Amino acid sequence: MNIELESIRLTRYQETKHKDLKEDFDTGESHSNFIHQIPSRLETSKNNNRSIYQSAFVVEVDDIPLGYLFISSRVRDEVFLEYAVLKKYRGLGYGSLIVSEVSDYLFQNQNIKAIRLDIDPSNKNSILTAEACGYNLDEEEFASRNYTGRMQFIKDSTYYVSKRR
Repeated sequence: MNIELESIRLTRYQETKHKDLKEDFDTGESHSNFIHQIPSRLETSKNNNRSIYQSAFVVEVDDIPLGYLFISSRVRDEVFLEYAVLKKYRGLGYGSLIVSEVSDYLFQNQNIKAIRLDIDPSNKNSILTAEACGYNLDEEEFASRNYTGRMQFIKDSTYYVSKRR
């Protein structure tokens, strides 16, 4: 199952086509284990053609694999997104493109009412990306959990729609 969005394509992991991407994430530098979970999530999701939920995708632009996206299980009308852009493509606007286009798709086609991003507070670029795409820090949720250095951002469809007008 591939998802064609305006500027990006979400595809299932293919061993021959995406081997370098998987290896780059596996050896990537990060303050958390998140980056090192990407290869196993891609592998686990590669044959899931029934659902977009609890699935990892390779993000491609013009057939070039440049990132990763994970859509969590749907709980009520809410999902979590995880995304990562390969180091050589960072700073070129691809993070914003991923967050923006996937948010549009989920709100418009999947009857999702809220999307959450879980971001490491030291990742300033991801925080700026989330805010630029209309996400707000969910301070109440952040304070209610025993987070070990994580920040949660939320975007709900009411806010999103009014922001788009």
